[in-house]
Amino acid sequence: MLSRLAQVSKDAAVYGIAGALSRFSGLILLPLYTNTFTTGEYGIFQSVTNLGALLLAITVMGLDGASAILYFATDDEHTKRLICTIGAIVSVVVSLPVTLLLIFGAEWLSWVATGSSQYDDLFRLGVAVLPFSLFLLTTNNIMRLLFRARTYALLNLGLTIVVSGLIIYLVGFAHWGLEGALWGALIGNALLSIPALVVIKNIVSPALLTRDSWPLARRMLRLGLPLVPASIALWVTNFSNTYFLLQIAGAGATGVFRIGAQLAAILSLAIWAFQLAWAPYSLSIAREPDAARTFSRVATLFTGGVVGASVLMSALAPAILSVLTNRDYAQAASVIGLLSLAAAASGTYYVVSIGLNLAQRTGPVAWIAIAAAVANVVLNLSLIPIWGIVGAGLAALAANLVSTVLAYTMAQKVYHLPYESWRVLIIWLVGGMCVTAAGVFNAAVGPPIWLSVLVACVLLLIFVATIFAARIITVQEIKVLAGAISRKAGRTRGQ
Repeated sequence: MLSRLAQVSKDAAVYGIAGALSRFSGLILLPLYTNTFTTGEYGIFQSVTNLGALLLAITVMGLDGASAILYFATDDEHTKRLICTIGAIVSVVVSLPVTLLLIFGAEWLSWVATGSSQYDDLFRLGVAVLPFSLFLLTTNNIMRLLFRARTYALLNLGLTIVVSGLIIYLVGFAHWGLEGALWGALIGNALLSIPALVVIKNIVSPALLTRDSWPLARRMLRLGLPLVPASIALWVTNFSNTYFLLQIAGAGATGVFRIGAQLAAILSLAIWAFQLAWAPYSLSIAREPDAARTFSRVATLFTGGVVGASVLMSALAPAILSVLTNRDYAQAASVIGLLSLAAAASGTYYVVSIGLNLAQRTGPVAWIAIAAAVANVVLNLSLIPIWGIVGAGLAALAANLVSTVLAYTMAQKVYHLPYESWRVLIIWLVGGMCVTAAGVFNAAVGPPIWLSVLVACVLLLIFVATIFAARIITVQEIKVLAGAISRKAGRTRGQ
């Protein structure tokens, strides 16, 4: 089992260095943005990029999830190629008319998102990148199914370098402002689509789409389409707080909150990397005898890691902000801990919901996501007028916890796994108390860097000591896992 965890950890490290960096390239550019844009301008910029995330979630049509489920359910190589082909061609073809329609309707998009039509040019640029970003997403999904982590890493590292370089030039030197940031993303994604096409040209082939392939296409759509409302609801959970803050508290508060969200993305980056490695790997081992025990232990170890990291992020928030931003964004320290825990809850969702994928039951995913989205909207409307950005952070955390608990409950009904539920609960209780303590301390004291580092060390020590004292994770287990990772890394270098 530990050997398997080592393999996942090694793959996650590769994804974390490259693939996850492309997803969170905005984090790399944070110092540039915060020293160039006002808090209000940054709030508008995030509204445009959040719309792009929504469009991506809709036009992929759930075929990324459906592809993974069916790909590992067959041993036939022709069928596997056909699955990749259907996923790539259908989603990209669908995105083209959607993109054209929304480019012509950019004034309406601007008015709905910001209450003003003056940002229509920004929304045109934000929409125009959709076909290219969707093609890259599809290519990445195929690389994960084939366990080609190195190819995935090179492609996405290239995307990060090209997009970041273009934005630094257009914003920092050419002084194009918000338009420069969006032009950089559009040109970078278009350029990287060329090597992506080369990578998949021997895997994806339109010639495979014969009349006999339609039953498989219909099956993929039946599995994938229920994930579309789930993706929309997930977007509402993750990004609707930006909309409500913009309407209720103004663009300045929105910009401060989104800076907190971007810094919480430091943890989200690691979580996303793990998800990229874990999703295909978990499906590939599902039919092996000790798979259930592996799933259970991964849930405990993962939860311990991400909640512990949330404690560290919460305590270090003032120090991180002082290094990467200016004083205008200092209040973001009040939400970084909450949003880090929200990211931890979101990551735990993907671990405990594995039973739904194993049972090929994607329907409940939509209802879970919708319930979380409704909770998020209600809490945003209730808490933002009272507590501003802190209310939005609490709403995000609560909504992600709702989805995680519901996913665990429904997955256990259709595919029971022996999770160590009481251990996971202890991790969340202790971690939640530490994050709360750090948040209150930061708000009351506004500590200097040295003091926030000291508090971070103390709280992390308390958390880790509790975890080991309760024997949730043991020192011997950590040593064995570290050794297994080291051996696998050594074999990889020797190949």
